[in-house]
Amino acid sequence: MKIVEKYILKEVKLPIIFGVSLFTFIFLIEIIVAMMENIIVRGISLIDTLRMLSFYLPPILAQTIPMGLFLGIMITFTRFTRNSESIAMSSMGLSLKEVIMPVFKLSVCATLFIFFLQESIIPNSFKKLQYLTAKIALENPVFQMKEQTFMNEIDEFSLYIDKIENSSGVAKGVLIFQKDDSSEYPILVIGENASWENDAMVLKNADFYKFDSNGKEELRGKFDEKKIPLSAYAKDMKIKIDDVEGMSIIQIVSELKNLKKEELAPYLVEINKKIAVPISTIFLGILGVLLANGHHRSGKGTNFALSLFIIFTYIIILNSGMVLAKRGKFPIIPAVWISDVLLATLTYLIYKHKAKVM
Repeated sequence: MKIVEKYILKEVKLPIIFGVSLFTFIFLIEIIVAMMENIIVRGISLIDTLRMLSFYLPPILAQTIPMGLFLGIMITFTRFTRNSESIAMSSMGLSLKEVIMPVFKLSVCATLFIFFLQESIIPNSFKKLQYLTAKIALENPVFQMKEQTFMNEIDEFSLYIDKIENSSGVAKGVLIFQKDDSSEYPILVIGENASWENDAMVLKNADFYKFDSNGKEELRGKFDEKKIPLSAYAKDMKIKIDDVEGMSIIQIVSELKNLKKEELAPYLVEINKKIAVPISTIFLGILGVLLANGHHRSGKGTNFALSLFIIFTYIIILNSGMVLAKRGKFPIIPAVWISDVLLATLTYLIYKHKAKVM
């Protein structure tokens, strides 16, 4: 029996790798497109871009491993059925339970690995991603600048840039409003061009105008160079992972005591999600065997479509429940766990039916 178990585990490896890679790529598409823009348009180095991408991988893998495992098992056992290997296993006296057992063990291992990702790797990756993102923003503030748009988030400054030369990172036609404590009107600074030095904008060949409390010009002047600090703006650079998603269950639980009652929902939803998604791996693994294994010869395309349908139905139900729970429209535990309950019920019903037939 151990020979058959080893054979199943050997045959299922490559299809699972394919499945995980496929779903990971699908989840990464949006991030990859944004990063390509950063390389081409914003001038971020390829090395920094690849490092950022590597830090995005662990939280994505925590979601795609269950899907990829399910698809890989479906592909493997569909091939067993098409090649009559499943019939041979039955002829050897293998029960359905014995056929499922190696996949069950593999699914449990995958579940434990996802918990390890969530509790150890993902929090560390999130911290490194935050650090790297801030580092890029400080070293290359042009990364966040937008042409012909007022930016008001820079301490006491409001900034407008007419054009940015991406090749050199030089800004043309710079307009700055600086808050003036002595007047309700800001100081107006008009610069010919600007470049960046660490976390500051270096404005060159600029004129400034100061106004009194009545809005009349009080002082004007000209300077060759002026530094505008941008560190506060650089720290606000966004990444595509919410803070709570980058925390482990232990970190979230410790954070709960610092929150008000109305702030608890997103954290409690995330805790339940971080338990429900890994556990779904076990049900998906068993379900993959049950749907693909048998004496029928259904097409590969049919099983592939069926697996995608089940996966995306699970995702839709899970995400819908999470949204409702966060908004207080539905109790958290039923909202998050309904997808797993439905999956477990479907797996049990199909198992009972298959056990009678085989």
